[in-house]
Amino acid sequence: MIKVSFVMLFATLVMFPNSAEAKALSRSEIAKEMLGKVITTRRFGLSIRMLYRPNGTVSARSIAGNLNGTWRYSGANKVCTTFPSGPAKGTSCVSFTKTGNKRFRSSEGVSFRVR
Repeated sequence: MIKVSFVMLFATLVMFPNSAEAKALSRSEIAKEMLGKVITTRRFGLSIRMLYRPNGTVSARSIAGNLNGTWRYSGANKVCTTFPSGPAKGTSCVSFTKTGNKRFRSSEGVSFRVR
């Protein structure tokens, strides 16, 4: 009986994930959770710190160098970031989901923390 209950619980978790984690953040949630706060992540083996400012500018800092760009909202829940040069050159539009306390994931699969 315990084995059957465990299998049913596992199947339920896989088939019906927590909807709060799966829901993309809205513009107001993005503003509240991320704007003006330091975002930290790791990409390509490097620690990266980003800052989205309310004025539409964004900066990225790592041991490899510094980048400055712009950001804007797109639709109800996406942020488009544009960097004029560097490894992230061009425009990328992503949505975000909350995965824990001050922890998030982009629609590109990048996990990060907000401090």
